Amino acid sequence: MDLKVTNVFQRNYDCLTGNTRFIINVGGTRSSKTYSLSQLLIVYCLTNQNKVVSIVRKTLPSLRASVMRDVISIMKEMDVYSEKQHNKTENIYTFPNGTMLEFFSVDDEQKIRGRRRDILWMNEANEINFDEFQQLNFRTSDKLFLDFNPSDMYHWIYDLYSNPQSIKIHSTYKDNPFLEKSLIREIEDLIKVDENYYKIYALGETAIPKSAIYTHQQLTNQLPDKYDNECMGLDFGYNHPTALIKVGKLDNKIYAEELLYKSHLTATDLVSEMNTLKISKTIPIVCDYARPEIIQEIRRAGYNAINADKNVKEGIDSVKSSELHIHNQSINLWKEINNYKWKTNGDKIMDEPVKLYDDACDALRYGVLHLKKRSGNSAPSFSMFHM
Repeated sequence: MDLKVTNVFQRNYDCLTGNTRFIINVGGTRSSKTYSLSQLLIVYCLTNQNKVVSIVRKTLPSLRASVMRDVISIMKEMDVYSEKQHNKTENIYTFPNGTMLEFFSVDDEQKIRGRRRDILWMNEANEINFDEFQQLNFRTSDKLFLDFNPSDMYHWIYDLYSNPQSIKIHSTYKDNPFLEKSLIREIEDLIKVDENYYKIYALGETAIPKSAIYTHQQLTNQLPDKYDNECMGLDFGYNHPTALIKVGKLDNKIYAEELLYKSHLTATDLVSEMNTLKISKTIPIVCDYARPEIIQEIRRAGYNAINADKNVKEGIDSVKSSELHIHNQSINLWKEINNYKWKTNGDKIMDEPVKLYDDACDALRYGVLHLKKRSGNSAPSFSMFHM
């Protein structure tokens, strides 16, 4: 079979054998990710009997307008397409060897909880949420291919990178030797438009938006045994999660650990969770004072609950003024802090955070500001940090 392919095709093809389960294609625009995976799965279907291959995307209209159209077009170019074998109502193509290639969207609940398959390709996988991924994963017996542009600061896909059954295939437009010069110029000119856009779509890298509040955080797999000072930050929610974050200070470095992140907790439920976690009755628990009745119940249970200083600017400055290490099991805190942004008005960045991804971030802020004030090391003025 004579195919014109890029190295992206070859790197994915090499993954068809061996124990790799998750083949994660991340990169910029025009790197040939979609085209190469289309070629790959057509070749797989032609050379393997009685298999089931599924190609999915978030919605059916976007699937039809993109990858489904590409796959059919490539099959016609390869002269392996037959109208008779294509069930356009069910979006299933059956090859002469009995292998089925099906297309469906994950917003069809019945489909994602339906029959099993051998191979799955999740096109534009960052559109798909973790629960949908889990359902698809459970029903896939062999391999899952994923492709996406890294436009999100945090996504569940990034957690797959560390899975021993995963391989990450990074590609950019430079991996596509068939790209026209005019398109190459257009991609390279993105640097003149927006630096972050250039990083995402030209270089295939995760970019930090200018409106990001925190940019200095780092993950750690080990926390100190003892701190110079420590407390808990507690932000109340009900439909929103209640977040309890342990904050420790050592050598002017801040360490944070997510202990609780749950929705629909009553005051009684919260106390029960704290008892289960064996929270110390002496450590200060710095609380959102908007819910005094919950604070009172926590105190009645014997905990050292105190009111937080809720000065947002001063609290953010306090977090930004020290190295920040977040425990690698603190999944929700890590997700929030990487998505916590300033409000914008056009190109202007405002001095007010967006009220999203802020439950664990607020709890962290309460704890850090408390420790800084307790040690007499309050943060410098806001204007020194926010540019």
